[in-house]
Amino acid sequence: MMNIHDRIEHIILREKLSIAALERQIGVWRNSLSTSLRKQSAISHEVIIKIFEHFPKYSLEWIIFGNKKPEDIENEKLSAEIVGIIKRWRDQSDKNI
Repeated sequence: MMNIHDRIEHIILREKLSIAALERQIGVWRNSLSTSLRKQSAISHEVIIKIFEHFPKYSLEWIIFGNKKPEDIENEKLSAEIVGIIKRWRDQSDKNI
C-alpha cells in the first residue's frame, strides 16, 4: 500500500518533474520536500496544500490518505461532465419540439 511519500513521488513521476522542479513550482524551500521524501519523515501541511493547489487533479483525500486513485477521480469528473452534456442536450431537444 502506498504511503504519502509514495503518492508524492507518484505525482512527481506522472508530472515528469524532478523533486527540485516540484519544489520550485510549488514555491517551497529547496530540499524541504526532498529531505522528507528521502528520510520518509513528516511532510508539512503547507507543502501538501501547495502540491494540491498546483495539481488539483490529485485530490487532497488521495494525497493524504490514498483513498482514491487520481485516475478514478479523473474518470468521475469526466463521467459527471458527460452526464451534464447529455442532460443539457436533452433539455435543448425538448425545447425544440
